Amino acid sequence: MQHQNLYKVTLRGMTWSSTGMVHGIAYVVATDPTEAYNKLKNYLEKKDIGFRKDRELQTVELLASDYEYNDTDTMLFL
Repeated sequence: MQHQNLYKVTLRGMTWSSTGMVHGIAYVVATDPTEAYNKLKNYLEKKDIGFRKDRELQTVELLASDYEYNDTDTMLFL
């Protein structure tokens, strides 16, 4: 069984907005960092939001896991 994790995904662009949603920073539930980034990138591509260079990955940070003994010391309850 693969555990679900909560990641903070930050892209190179779209990380600020003066009028609406910031699409370049998202919190994603996924099994691994690659899946987290792909979920966000696929959403933005499907909705045609931002330029390709803005959708490039900057960082993925593990925030919590649904596994009791994890390196974050924070539990994720789904």
